[in-house]
Order: sequence, then structure tokens, then C-alpha cells
Amino acid sequence: MVMRKYRLGKVQINMEVQIIASSEEESAFIRQSLQEYNARYMQDLSDYHFHIADNGQIIAGIVAERVFDTLEVDFLFVDSQYRGKGYGRMLLTHVERLARQQRFKRVLLNTYSFQAPEFYRKMGYTQLFCISPAFASYDQIYFEKHL
Repeated sequence: MVMRKYRLGKVQINMEVQIIASSEEESAFIRQSLQEYNARYMQDLSDYHFHIADNGQIIAGIVAERVFDTLEVDFLFVDSQYRGKGYGRMLLTHVERLARQQRFKRVLLNTYSFQAPEFYRKMGYTQLFCISPAFASYDQIYFEKHL
């Protein structure tokens, strides 16, 4: 609990503020609220969320969004049992194709050194910069691909 003091003119208000870890549902609410706020200023926002399922089980997925003329990839995941079989490539290629069709200029994403930086290089992405180390001994690498 953190006590905050606010002054409104001559009146002082004391307010207790508690910072709480968010559940998935609460995180979704926060994301939706920010998207609604941003939509007032940014007309070119839309989600690009896709997944691949095997017998009803999600084995790979991508979460990305359009921000003006850019596709920003938040997450690309392939279950460890299915890695190396082209599922990540399929998902990334799919959203890149959609982005080209809609005349986006680029794709932006980031990954950690223990994840898939070589995969993105093979997919034609150019490293913009690297935070080294980002945490522990791991780097965070930011990539861009012009479409």
C-alpha cells in the first residue's frame, strides 16, 4: 500500500493506492481500455491474432497488431513438441502476406537471445538494435522487416 497526497487548490486529499498483479482477464481489460483510448487518435489499429491447432489443442500462435502502416508482432509461440516443423514460419508468413496486401510498410518485433533470433534473421528480418544484457546474461534483440 502506498499513501499518496494530492492537492486540489487549497484542499489536500490523502489516498491509499495499492498496486496489484493483474490476472489474465484484468490484463485483457487494460489492453482493451488502452486500445479504445488510442483509437480516438489512431484510426489504423487492428488485431492480427492467429493460431494453429492439432486435435483442438493450440500448438502455435501469433499475436500482432496494426499500428498505422506497421505490423507489430507481440508474440509468436510454437509448442516445444512442434518446433522445427514450419509452424512459426507459416504464421509469420501469413501475417506478412496480409500486411503486404494492406500496404503496410514494415513489421517490427523483438525476441530474446534464448528464443529465436536466428529464425527471424532467416525470415529476412534486420536487427535494429540489441539490449545486452537485457536481464541475466540474455540479450533482447529488436528486428524490422520492410515489406
